[in-house]
Amino acid sequence: MDETRIDLTGKTLLYDPMFDPRMKEAAEKRGRNTKMKILFVIVILCFIGLSLYFSFTSLAQDKYEYKTTKEGLLQLYQFNGREQDTVLRIDCLTDENGENPDASQPVSAVRQWAVTCNEYLRFICIGKNVKEIDGKSFYSCKNLYGVFVEEGNDRYAVVDGVLYEIEGGRPVKAVLCPAKRGYAMLAVSLGAPEPKTADDAETFLDYVEAHKDEIDAAYSDEDADHNEKPKAEKFRFTADLPDTVTTVGELCFAYCERLSYVRLPEGLAEVETMGFFRCEQMEKLDLPATLERIGSDAFSYSKTLTYVFIPKSVVKIGHHAFFGSGAAEIHMEASKDEVKANVHLGNSWTPKVKKVVYVNVPILYSQVKEAA
Repeated sequence: MDETRIDLTGKTLLYDPMFDPRMKEAAEKRGRNTKMKILFVIVILCFIGLSLYFSFTSLAQDKYEYKTTKEGLLQLYQFNGREQDTVLRIDCLTDENGENPDASQPVSAVRQWAVTCNEYLRFICIGKNVKEIDGKSFYSCKNLYGVFVEEGNDRYAVVDGVLYEIEGGRPVKAVLCPAKRGYAMLAVSLGAPEPKTADDAETFLDYVEAHKDEIDAAYSDEDADHNEKPKAEKFRFTADLPDTVTTVGELCFAYCERLSYVRLPEGLAEVETMGFFRCEQMEKLDLPATLERIGSDAFSYSKTLTYVFIPKSVVKIGHHAFFGSGAAEIHMEASKDEVKANVHLGNSWTPKVKKVVYVNVPILYSQVKEAA
C-alpha cells in the first residue's frame, strides 16, 4: 500500500502546544516549582538531620564537665542535665553521670554558661568550697525555684531566697534570684514544706506535683473562666536587698516572674548588665542617690514599669537600659547640660512608644523625685 506523505514545510499550524508561548511559560514555571520543591525537601531533611545530630550529641554528652586551673583548682565547666535532674549540687568532682562524688576534689568555681537554658532544673545547691561564680553561670534557667548554700561557705550566702556574694560576713553583691522564686513562695503559703536545704527539695517537689492544679490556679493572672483577675487577687512579691549591698550582679533578677518591686539600698553603686532584664511585672523603680552605673539592658522589657527617676549620681547608662519598659517619660535629676557633660549614654537606652513609627519617650531634665 502506498504511503501518503504530507509535506508541512513552510506551513504554519493553527495550534502547536509545543510552541505556544503560554504553554512554554507554564512548563518553565513547573520546572522552577519542581526545583523549589526539591530545594525545600533538601532543607527540611537538613534540619531534621541537624536536629537528630544535636539530640544524639546532647544525650552523648557527659552530665558534668569539669576543668582544672593551673593552680589545680576544680571548676564546673558545664552541666548537661536531663528531665529527671531537678536538683543540681555543685560541691565536688563526680563521674560523668554525676555519681560517685570525690570529696577530696571540691569544686571551687562555676564558669560562665555552665548551666544555660535548663528548663528542668528547680534547685541549685552551692558547695561550701565554691569561691567564684561567674555572672553568666546560670543563664536563663527560667523554672528555677530556689538556691541553697552549704554551711561553711564564707563567700556566698542566701538571704530571703536571693544568693549573695559575701565580704567580711556581709552581703555586698546580689548574684541570683531564682526566676520562679515567687511560685515557690506561693506554694509554701498554700501548704508546701519550705525547702531550706537541698535535702528538702524532693519533698517540696513531690508536694508541688501533687497540688499542681491548685498552685497554678492561684499563680495565674486569670480565673477559672479565663477572665483577668482583679489586681488585688494577682500574686506578686517584693524583694528587699540588705543595706550592705553595693552591686546587683549581671542577670541577677533576669526573667524573675511576679516580682513587682525591689528595694534598692542607699549605697548601691551599680546595676550590672541585664540585672533586671524582663522583670515584666515590676511596677515601681526607686533608684538610690548613690547609684553610679546602670548596665546594658538593665531594666529592659519591664513592661509594667511606669515611673523612672534617675538621680544625678548616675554617670553611665548602658545601651537599651530601659528599652521596652512601660514608662511614658524619663525623669532625670540632672540638667540637660549636666547629662551631656557627665553621663555616658548607650544607644537606644530609653523606652520607645509607637506613633507612626517607634520613637524615644521624652526625657525630662532637672526633675525632683516624686514622694514614695
